[in-house]
Amino acid sequence: AADIIWAPYLERYAVQLPIVYRNKARLNPRNRNVYGEVDNWYKVMEREVPAYSCRVMGDAKHWRKCLEVATKTHNERAVRDDERVSLPDVPDQKGWWVKKNSVAKAGEIWSEYCSQRPWLAPTPGGEVSLFMIRNREMIVDA
Repeated sequence: AADIIWAPYLERYAVQLPIVYRNKARLNPRNRNVYGEVDNWYKVMEREVPAYSCRVMGDAKHWRKCLEVATKTHNERAVRDDERVSLPDVPDQKGWWVKKNSVAKAGEIWSEYCSQRPWLAPTPGGEVSLFMIRNREMIVDA
């Protein structure tokens, strides 16, 4: 149960802390030299728990966006200029999970995940298409 509660926080921290605290390796929860057990936990969850990698994990691009929104909100509330903060530029990291693993592994994980969920499409792309179709009225009205 603890993994389910803490997993989103650890995922967010793994992306956001290195952005905010550059050159502070000890603050990166994926640093295997400092947090070996946590790094192993990430690897096991990503590769062995289909529900985690398919629904919980998130990605660097979206965790970065959450941090940008929080920074914007903070800056709007700041009274003085010296209270405002900014984020450093970071390179785009699209597809990092597939680069570390493989398209075949991703397909295996999705197949296992949707095998007990007959309402899901057999591929992630198909699931996106189904989501768009199921929610077309809401999407068009927005």
